[in-house]
Amino acid sequence: MKRLSPDEAVRDIAAHARGTRRVFLPGGCAEPIALREAWKRNPDAAAGLLFCGVFLPGVNTFDYSSLHPDARLDLFFLTPALRDAWAQGRAALTPAHYFSAAQMIAAREIAAAVQHVSPPDAEGRCSFGLGADLGPMIVGRADYTIGLVNARMPQIQDGPTIPLRAFDAIVEIDAPLAEAPAAETRAEAIAAHAGRYVFDDDVVQFGVGRLPSAIVAALTGKQRLRIFSGMVSDALLPLLDAGAIIDEPAAITTGMAIGGARLYERLGRERRLKMAAISHTHAYAVLSRIEKLVAINACLEADLFGQINAEFAGAAQIASIGGLGDFIRAARAAPGGRAIVALEAESRGASRIVPRLTSPVSVSRYDAPIVVTEHGAVDLAELDVDARAEALTALAAPAHRDGLREAWRAMRERL
Repeated sequence: MKRLSPDEAVRDIAAHARGTRRVFLPGGCAEPIALREAWKRNPDAAAGLLFCGVFLPGVNTFDYSSLHPDARLDLFFLTPALRDAWAQGRAALTPAHYFSAAQMIAAREIAAAVQHVSPPDAEGRCSFGLGADLGPMIVGRADYTIGLVNARMPQIQDGPTIPLRAFDAIVEIDAPLAEAPAAETRAEAIAAHAGRYVFDDDVVQFGVGRLPSAIVAALTGKQRLRIFSGMVSDALLPLLDAGAIIDEPAAITTGMAIGGARLYERLGRERRLKMAAISHTHAYAVLSRIEKLVAINACLEADLFGQINAEFAGAAQIASIGGLGDFIRAARAAPGGRAIVALEAESRGASRIVPRLTSPVSVSRYDAPIVVTEHGAVDLAELDVDARAEALTALAAPAHRDGLREAWRAMRERL
């Protein structure tokens, strides 16, 4: 097995990446920053490469297609940081739910893969640590694999591992994991309204973004909560500090941590933590059997039919659906489950509760969740068409309610 420097590693990847030239990179806290910086120093080593993976908003903000005029991105998750690459034709974007995206990435031909892991244990096995979402699904599928062995990636006892000997080469580093900036969690009204739908003994999933973080961070008064989520963020820390998480194995099950050094240090010694791949954390067959699963996510717009837009700001796509669809549908099917989607009622004077979406629909009205704004919350699931419109109008900012009522009357005559 070769031991390489980061600069040697990126040149080695270029030499071995034949055929599709597709190179898998882990995202979230496991983004291989040492290799990213090496590619910056050796941009010719990125020529012709097609970088793929799941790059998460707020933490994975580097555009790998910018390394070289002939470098490209294969995306399933669009973020504001990568929008220019897509708009300028350097990235291909495939719309897919998170579970499906992971399956597609794992099934495609991969010329080279990078795996970010802990140092090996006594048996020679490396842990995927706090970044176990997609990497385990790629094991054995790449023609050439480099292990980025990081002294600061924790060895998680209940999580996937890989033998050190499985790597064709390794790069040994001692470097911080990729961190996300601290999220603003001041959304007291929204958190209070959403909190009425979360109870003791619930199993909580929460998505990326300010509003889900604010809601979860405000659950410190709950008891015996469990976490089953594709990712966890700094919003988990107040629950740990308050003793709101039940004391049992796998009480916190996730695939990825994205936050700051305090979160990573805390989870690295958390005996209740179970790390798992997307094939488990986002699987409908698993999620729909979890009693009292409550999914907490955010969106950009909701219309009077109960349709959700989580991807478009006006005509511009700035995000992707991620795991939103996976969790909403499973939570609604789970025994005692609930799906919550939060949004601010207004942005820059414009209502985010609109008569009818003009963008592609992220969540259809047939999967309508509990919608929460600072003006209240309503469970749309059992409301008829007219009752939904009335309830959603009441969640809008007061200045927009009359206009929404008038728009509904006009639409209703044509239905």
